[in-house]
Amino acid sequence: MKDLSERLEELLEHAVRAPEPDASLRALKALRGELDTFERVQVWRALDSGSSFGDIARALGISRQAAHRRYRELAGATEPPGRVRISPEARAAVQLAGEEAVALGAPRVGSEHLLLGILRIGDERAAGALKAEGVSITAARTCAQTTVGETGRPPSDAVTAYAREVLGAALRHAAEDGGVIDVADLLVAALERPGGGACRTLEALGVNADAVRARLES
Repeated sequence: MKDLSERLEELLEHAVRAPEPDASLRALKALRGELDTFERVQVWRALDSGSSFGDIARALGISRQAAHRRYRELAGATEPPGRVRISPEARAAVQLAGEEAVALGAPRVGSEHLLLGILRIGDERAAGALKAEGVSITAARTCAQTTVGETGRPPSDAVTAYAREVLGAALRHAAEDGGVIDVADLLVAALERPGGGACRTLEALGVNADAVRARLES
């Protein structure tokens, strides 16, 4: 699937080079739609990180009232707007993470269980990067470590706070490209914090999380 930058470049080139004005206008309409979607995603990200409507208005060169009127529904939204979707494989990895948490007797799903779910899915990129570093599902289960700060806390819900952060980070990664959350996005997000269960599990296995990330980027 093409990322956002590739789609924008392609549409802009079509708009500039189209031999007929009608074709150029159609490309411009599509380009405007892509840019509008991208802008909404970035506004959501700004609001989610604590920016005010005044901050957003200044960045966009519009009035605060106009920014609020245009984007007020994004305030408090838990997911980015636009075309970000979760792939069937990524959704299955999250479901399998829940199964792993139950099997290991954990009260909540953490990023360590997400790591196991990713290994069980066995996709070429994410699970392949882990396996290339010598990580097996059996060894990972044996060495699964909980996220620092989660141990001993009462289970207020089915997902740890850090696991929620992981899913949010995966959404933001995909939102930046206007694409689909895949299994690799989940793994990248799971490895962002050294104190997370996924990173601590790899450490217990003697595996460098940076080496896994490097494989994902290659």
